[in-house]
Amino acid sequence: MATEYLSLEEVSRRLHISPATVRNRLSRRDPMPPSIKIGRRRLFPEDKFDLWIESYEEDSSVIR
Repeated sequence: MATEYLSLEEVSRRLHISPATVRNRLSRRDPMPPSIKIGRRRLFPEDKFDLWIESYEEDSSVIR
């Protein structure tokens, strides 16, 4: 079973924030879903993204 990956733009749409905000959070090392970098592209394993979101559902602090 191959892992599916989300692009930075797809992650920004799912989090309802701009791609620039995703980039800023990554550079500041703010809490973000696990990702890998291939060349100049940042990719997010979809299964790990989903687990990361689930962990925030249990927490009262919502991503803003």
